[in-house]
Amino acid sequence: ATITIDQGVTPLGYMAIRIFVIGVKVGQLSYSQQVYPVDSGQLSVQTRALDGAEQVLHFLHGNGFAVRTYSALLESLAEQSGMILQDAAGHGLSPAGEGFVGWEASSKRFQSVLEQLVQPQWRSLVGVGHSFGGCMTLLMSIRNPQLFEQTVLLDPALYPEEMIEQLMHANEQEKRQQSMLVRQTERRRTTWPSMQDACEQLRGRGTFVGWEERCLEDYVNFSTYETQTGERHLCCPPWLEAAVFGSAPEMLWRDISKLKTPTYIVWGTQTLDVFQQSYQRIRQEGSDIRFVEVQGGHCFMMQYPTQSARLVRALIDQNVDEIRALQHSGFVINFDD
Repeated sequence: ATITIDQGVTPLGYMAIRIFVIGVKVGQLSYSQQVYPVDSGQLSVQTRALDGAEQVLHFLHGNGFAVRTYSALLESLAEQSGMILQDAAGHGLSPAGEGFVGWEASSKRFQSVLEQLVQPQWRSLVGVGHSFGGCMTLLMSIRNPQLFEQTVLLDPALYPEEMIEQLMHANEQEKRQQSMLVRQTERRRTTWPSMQDACEQLRGRGTFVGWEERCLEDYVNFSTYETQTGERHLCCPPWLEAAVFGSAPEMLWRDISKLKTPTYIVWGTQTLDVFQQSYQRIRQEGSDIRFVEVQGGHCFMMQYPTQSARLVRALIDQNVDEIRALQHSGFVINFDD
């Protein structure tokens, strides 16, 4: 994609007032993009087809992935809904700031922007989010039960209570010792000679195992930017990504019982053990949250974007026949009726 920025230079400058994505390759949708002021920072927001929409989807991304990394998932969802996509600090064209503000504060930032955008004629607002974005969506719906008509959380990053307790009291060195994600992120490569080289170096490795090629290309296209020398550089600085992995919402397990919004958690059968522990606890405690288990890992929507989009749409529309069809095809493993 070619990005033009009014009153700005590069993503590192973050002086943009209004940004339009143009020249997008065939098959990708275009969005209007604007930077909104939030408490102690700014957030980049991309919107599509909000005027006259009856249903609007609000989508939040995972840690380290700019929101347009999910374009393959989002395109078919946008066929029937208006779209609001927000980038967290340090992702896409949102400035990183001087430090991570925390999970709770981040969710309040997202919520403050979204509440400015809500229009009274919308019949429904649906919250969808992956990983960090799934947890953000959950915190927002707990804080304001009237915000979303329903939410679909894709492998949300819900840490077990004992892990949250450890992170809250650990210093930076202890976090590195306790968390493989923190250690790996701080050593992450940040620059590649070209988009092609970035794709070649990342393909099939680590987080990117099993990703469809389109999704990998979207990651490189939207989660990195081109420097003045023609190299590709990560938008999200490793220190910020590591700070997210090395922290958690302190009151998550106290507050989750307050959830009133109808919610689905869709999780990949090969996702991280710590997330599976949390999902199992939620089920054991008799929560109204319903679960769908699907093929793939934590980033199953990058491995199976078409099936994932069909499933999200079926859950929103309560289309049980479509869910059963996805189960018959082998993508859906188990689901709560």
